[in-house]
Amino acid sequence: MGNLSVRDTDDAVSGIIALQEILSTDLHDVESNLRRIERASATGAAAGADEVMVYRTARTALLSGLASIHEVLGWVHLMAEKDPEGNDLDCVRSLPEVTVSLTS
Repeated sequence: MGNLSVRDTDDAVSGIIALQEILSTDLHDVESNLRRIERASATGAAAGADEVMVYRTARTALLSGLASIHEVLGWVHLMAEKDPEGNDLDCVRSLPEVTVSLTS
């Protein structure tokens, strides 16, 4: 076990925010494809049930990932003190050190 210094967590929070943006974009794409399939089936085109199931499964996984990211960011906001300008990344430095298992 080792200690993870939170002074280096600005990059981690930035990475989580970037991942949130990527997952949000992917979710938008998946939902667009689902709407396209629904429109095609409404006009009489045969939409594959397998294709619909794949997109619904992907949507569920993306929503789950986004919920987890929101939970982590919520914890960061709860634990960190806000600086006077409300900067979220700088305030992460006030988090306590966390014991983590380091594997190689």
